[in-house]
Parts: sequence; structure tokens; C-alpha cells
Amino acid sequence: MRWLYCWRCGRDMPMLDEAEFAVVFGLYRDALRLHKQVEGQEEHPRRGSTLQELYKPCLDEYERLTGFHESNPNAVIHHRLSLYGPPCRACGKPLRTPQAAKCMACGAKPESEIAESAEN
Repeated sequence: MRWLYCWRCGRDMPMLDEAEFAVVFGLYRDALRLHKQVEGQEEHPRRGSTLQELYKPCLDEYERLTGFHESNPNAVIHHRLSLYGPPCRACGKPLRTPQAAKCMACGAKPESEIAESAEN
């Protein structure tokens, strides 16, 4: 786990490495299956449960790993280090993806883009 700026949340958030994400995503997938069952069955005993209740094991594991209480299960899934690119050379915020052509925070191009432009 490492703290990194999340462009969706607009602040630094705890990001999961691949091993941590595998555990949390397994719990998320289980909760998603349960959520679909609950929605598909009128008489399901968990009918009327909130998302926080249905995804509690996933949210609890994220909090155990990070020390950060998250109430939105979908946020947990995008707090994954491998989804983000390197830090911007100008502003220091992470690029939105490893393949980003520019920093969406400040507009600067990554070093690799500058080198390719100079060659052409």
C-alpha cells in the first residue's frame, strides 16, 4: 500500500499493490455476486441491505490493509497502484494511466512523449 493522488477523489488516497488488490478484489467479486442475487430475488433475506452492508467484507479488508475507512465499494477498485502512471515531471501528480499522453492535472507531456515528438 502506498498513498498516491487519486484524480477521481481529488486527493491523496491509499492505493493497493497487486497482492493486496487480489485479496480485496476477490471479496469485491463475492459481494458483487451477492448483490446480483439480492437484486434478482424478491424474497432474498438480504433484500433491502445497503451497498455498505453487502460489500462489508471488501470494505473491511481495504480498511485493514490501509487504515483508511472507505464507504464506497467502487472507489476501492480504482485505488490500485498499477492503474496509474508515473509522476508528472512538471506537477508531480501521477498520470491517469501508464500510457497517458499528457498530465490531465497540468497539461505537461510525459518525458516519453517529448522524446518521440523530437524524433519526428
